[in-house]
Amino acid sequence: MKIAELRTYVLADANKHYLYAAIQTDRGIVGFGEATLDHRWPSVAAGIEEGFRAIAGQDPTTVAKHWALLKDRVYWGEGASSMAALAAIDQALWDITGKAYGLPVHKLLGGAVRDRVGVYLNQWWAGYRSTQDLIRKAQDAVSRGATALKWYPFGTADQLQYRVRQHDVPKAVAEVRAVRDAVGPSIGLMVDLWRRLDWASAAQFCSGVADCDLVFVEEPTEFQSAEALARLSSATRTRIAFGERLHSRRQFAEIIERQAVGLVQPSIIRVGGLTEAIKIANAAETYNIGVVPHNPHGPVAIAASVTLAALVPNFVILESYENDNPPSRSQFVRQGPMIVGDGYQVPEAPGLGVDIDEMALAGLAIATRVVRA
Repeated sequence: MKIAELRTYVLADANKHYLYAAIQTDRGIVGFGEATLDHRWPSVAAGIEEGFRAIAGQDPTTVAKHWALLKDRVYWGEGASSMAALAAIDQALWDITGKAYGLPVHKLLGGAVRDRVGVYLNQWWAGYRSTQDLIRKAQDAVSRGATALKWYPFGTADQLQYRVRQHDVPKAVAEVRAVRDAVGPSIGLMVDLWRRLDWASAAQFCSGVADCDLVFVEEPTEFQSAEALARLSSATRTRIAFGERLHSRRQFAEIIERQAVGLVQPSIIRVGGLTEAIKIANAAETYNIGVVPHNPHGPVAIAASVTLAALVPNFVILESYENDNPPSRSQFVRQGPMIVGDGYQVPEAPGLGVDIDEMALAGLAIATRVVRA
């Protein structure tokens, strides 16, 4: 069996572009990968084509070999576009390998340690204008089955405020306390600060919410500084989560070895795929650090993230959005991971466990390309 053809598809919605790669073998087996990286799809698509040409005509099931070759000889560094391209190829090759052997990918990698993957819900808060509005949305999400919720008390990506005034911190603390009081102690709560705060403000916030029993506070301060994260973790009993913007084991190494955070957040797409994400999770396990994968993706990367969560003993909880993410998902996904209640069932279908209607996908795409070996 040999790698024979690559097809890429770009889907767009209001917030990002979703990039999918289909790699086909000379026996007709098709594996899917995803490289969604917000709006930076042209450079990622070009990188996928470059990587495909390097492994075309070879056995697709030697995934580790191809990953190492591509990382060392094609992509070189650890930039966002390169690692996203590598991630798409890695997912597609694992998908092919599972389908070729008639097994789910988690069986090929040692077997699942759990049959259900718990999730927390993001974006349930969209459009809120006041604390009372936020509380109402939280209660609505819980009534729909959510048991864990995350939001952004200092604003979202389109409301950047890197200079946080002193009185903003007490306001954010009060908001967290109000939500906790409204939903009760049994609902998992977590907040993403999106690196808004300096060290002192982050310590003030984390101390202020310490008795709210949050699952974690995500990215409280600037991501380059392991020292700042370690100091913050030592100064508060609130668990810190970090890592969605890191691209490799090397970039995670100092954070993990210094035990600077309580949870790491590798993203399947940003770290080059399932192959690297598992290694990052294993490194974290050595230091008793949990894993909460970053997962604001489409259905293929979600399937790979569910596989990661099924495989690693130190998995804690997986990020999730509404089931139809992106909005057109139901139009091209025949079968794939769906949230039932507050979690995903680990798939038993061969490959990554997602069945794509490629003709429907092509019909929705704003850009497509075919490259043959």
